[in-house]
Amino acid sequence: MLDLHGQSGLCAAVIRAHHTLSLLAGLLLSALPAMAQPRTPPEVPEDPLENIGLYPDMAGVEPMPVIAPVVPLDPQLMAPLSPLATFDLAPRADLEFTTADEEGVRYRLDVQGLDATGLNARFRELSALRQGDGDRATPAQIAARTRGDRELLERLLFSEGWYGAAVDSAIETAPETGALIRFTVASGERYRWRQITLDLYPDAPPRLTENFGLRVGEPIRAIEVDEAEGRLLVEMRRSGYPFAELGARDVVLDEGPTGTYLLTADIGPRGRFGRVRMTGDAPFDEDHANVIARFEPGDLYDADMVDDLRLALIQTQLFNGVTVIPVDTGERAPDGTAVTDIRVEGSAGPEKQLIGQFGYASGEGLRAEGLWRHRNLIVPEGMFTARAVAGTREQRLAAEYAMSNFRQRDRRLAGSFDIANIKRAAFEARTATASVSLARLSTPIWQKRWTWSVGFDLIATDELDRSFDPDASRDTYLIAALPTMVGYDTSDDLLDPGRGFRLGLQLTPEFSRQGGRNQTYLRAIADASGYKRVGESLVMAGRLRAGSIMGAERIDIAPTRRLYAGGGGSVRGFGYQDVGPLGVRNRPLGGRGLLEASVEGRYRFGDFGVVGFIDAGTLSEKSTPTLDDVHVGAGVGLRYYTGFGPMRVDIARAITHTTRAPAIGLYISIGQAF
Repeated sequence: MLDLHGQSGLCAAVIRAHHTLSLLAGLLLSALPAMAQPRTPPEVPEDPLENIGLYPDMAGVEPMPVIAPVVPLDPQLMAPLSPLATFDLAPRADLEFTTADEEGVRYRLDVQGLDATGLNARFRELSALRQGDGDRATPAQIAARTRGDRELLERLLFSEGWYGAAVDSAIETAPETGALIRFTVASGERYRWRQITLDLYPDAPPRLTENFGLRVGEPIRAIEVDEAEGRLLVEMRRSGYPFAELGARDVVLDEGPTGTYLLTADIGPRGRFGRVRMTGDAPFDEDHANVIARFEPGDLYDADMVDDLRLALIQTQLFNGVTVIPVDTGERAPDGTAVTDIRVEGSAGPEKQLIGQFGYASGEGLRAEGLWRHRNLIVPEGMFTARAVAGTREQRLAAEYAMSNFRQRDRRLAGSFDIANIKRAAFEARTATASVSLARLSTPIWQKRWTWSVGFDLIATDELDRSFDPDASRDTYLIAALPTMVGYDTSDDLLDPGRGFRLGLQLTPEFSRQGGRNQTYLRAIADASGYKRVGESLVMAGRLRAGSIMGAERIDIAPTRRLYAGGGGSVRGFGYQDVGPLGVRNRPLGGRGLLEASVEGRYRFGDFGVVGFIDAGTLSEKSTPTLDDVHVGAGVGLRYYTGFGPMRVDIARAITHTTRAPAIGLYISIGQAF
């Protein structure tokens, strides 16, 4: 339909002109034959007004319309526009402008009839009007929010089975009280399932559908439909059907108020794993990808194992992005199952990394560290790392080469060399260390139940024991060590556990040679921690650590190999290594027997949390831990929970007095204290 409003006069004039021209053209064409023949002019009548028959009788004929003369356009309208550079932006003085009240009006929201549906809380969470309730808003804003909230109410009601619901809205204004927005909800009867039908082709085992989730007589809820279909697809692919696909969903509502549900699905052939195939610019070959996979060719297909492979490939940090797709090779095993290769689509990501950091700690002073890393220097997963530290109390150069997933999933072979100059309150040391280790450790993506490591360290160190005589000569030690570790972890999160427990044991036999004397001793450290959730927001956590050096006296052990306590990972409220016996000038002596305990209450609200804690510890010269001279610190902490773990800020103070205890201790790190 064309809108000609405002131009009807012009259109009528054009139509009349068209009809007139057509009539004149017709008369002219009819007259052309007569004009072509010679004719005698008629006699002029005496009375020129008398009809002498030359023209037909026009009586009763409607006179022709009169064509209005064309009015010429204003020449100023046809003139070209002025250049933009010369356009005057100043408003004309003879024009008046009006603006709406910038402050707007306050409004209140009233919803009636929604209580019976149980959707009040959800509506309040999503409502645009509720978020601005009590604030000022312009009439246009109020109208827009009202329309949006009305649509929101309708969607919420329909999604929960109230398909006959009606929502009315009204806006009432008063100069004294502002605006009142009222929604009236008539929910009607809730629709329920009358019939549920699953049509799977070919016939599927009953166990695939026994936990479908939708049941006759229950309300029709959109979220339950989506969840049920998602569970069915996941269960089919977990049960060995890699190519299962859901068909169309058919929901029919009747006047019951009830509804029927029909879902079709093609489960396809059952599959068995073939090989992992790499495509694109992959950072390593298929042989290494098959080492990472937790399945073997011939195993029954399981979608969980495919997802496990995808996460493990991401964990290598060598891909820009990874897609893992099951592919039917067309081959069939003797039992009729489809041989299914796993195709990995992904390209190699950046392999080089440069990291720098700068900070200050009371026990370490100013410290700047730089790290350069090549993640895939030698394919596959041969990572080289070079590290440099420059600080007031530490200078270090280190290099490490590590091979991840070394001939077996999650196994790491590493070798390193490190030279350092370290100055602490207890000692000064210039050391060179060469190490090799083989380990299976947890990562943020894959937290393992059992972890272990074995290694060999060769250490040459020149040390000054500052706790006895700061002016004494330095001693040189040559140390060979066999560090071993085993851990058992049932906690539910690596960085923020809420339930479960952890156990760990470190045993390090060491051989030390100094000044022609040989010493053989054993360093042992045992850790235990437990976590208990109390309600939804509170977690109680506890930790116990015991350590011992057996087989040598403290004086015969290099200062860097003794046990120490105090600091952020030990007894908060005390300085680094400041818990335990002190020597000359109140410098830490170190010890051979260690005992520490901590208790924390962790309360979380949203993305933030608060923590209250008490730490206690003691360090003795004897190899057997004792409860003599226990030092206690207490404090509070703040937590900010990120996607990769909580950021920790703890403030603590020593309760038991020591000459080296600071007035207050501040500790910042990632992850919980234990």
